[in-house]
Amino acid sequence: MLPPTRAQSSMDYLDLTPQILESRDQYRSCHICLPGEDDRVAAVVMDGKYYGLVKVVNDRPRSLEVAKRLTSAGKAAIITKLAKGYAIWRLEPEACIDSRPQLPSPASKEVADAPHCKILESRSEYQACHISLADSDQRLAAVLVDGNYYGLLKVVTTQQQALTLATRLQRKDVGAVITKAVQGYAVWFLEPDAVVCHD
Repeated sequence: MLPPTRAQSSMDYLDLTPQILESRDQYRSCHICLPGEDDRVAAVVMDGKYYGLVKVVNDRPRSLEVAKRLTSAGKAAIITKLAKGYAIWRLEPEACIDSRPQLPSPASKEVADAPHCKILESRSEYQACHISLADSDQRLAAVLVDGNYYGLLKVVTTQQQALTLATRLQRKDVGAVITKAVQGYAVWFLEPDAVVCHD
């Protein structure tokens, strides 16, 4: 017969298994404030609990790997399906909802303090293509800029949103470029190990 402690730890592990949310109906996007931090954090709320954004990855196995690393450290995590990949979110029990109106000044300051991010207005400044990554068979929409491949992260409505996203990437030492899209701006992140797909 198993000792009760072992059965209990097995139960705790099950409780921390990362859940993948395929539908937007299962959660709501928001921003949160964390104790001791001035910046708002992108978050989702599920079952009344707040989860802060940790990372966005291209494929499901990688998202599970990152989320399981969090859970093995005792942090509950969830994964949401995006148009181009998966977002990993960590439970933030001390978070409170950020109800402040989004003012342009803090975002502008954030962008001003960040490394310069290229905004490519013309199609002649980049080449659209598809790439694949060593650990995945999935093809990703990408652009080729100055000999480097950048995978698509997100398309947003305004230039300010694009700059804020690119700034966050650059603060995590991830190269980023922005291109003008038909309905807004596309944000792309550097994929140094990408291989171009020849159609």
